[in-house]
Amino acid sequence: LFLHRRRWSLIALQILAYAGALIWLWVTVELVISRQQSGRPWTLGAAILGAVAVFTLASGLLLNSANLRKRYTTASNL
Repeated sequence: LFLHRRRWSLIALQILAYAGALIWLWVTVELVISRQQSGRPWTLGAAILGAVAVFTLASGLLLNSANLRKRYTTASNL
């Protein structure tokens, strides 16, 4: 989708990044619950997956920058 320089592809990438961040958060919660129930340490795993979720969310936010919006045209700009 990065190679297809249309506005809709940029929006699709943003939506996918936000959905990915939500999935990482969900996996983090599931990991913490599972590890707590078994009495195993969970903090490092939660920190790593939380950082991955934040990175994925930041990627989606960066896709909304002015530079990228200028590069990805709308269909009417063709």
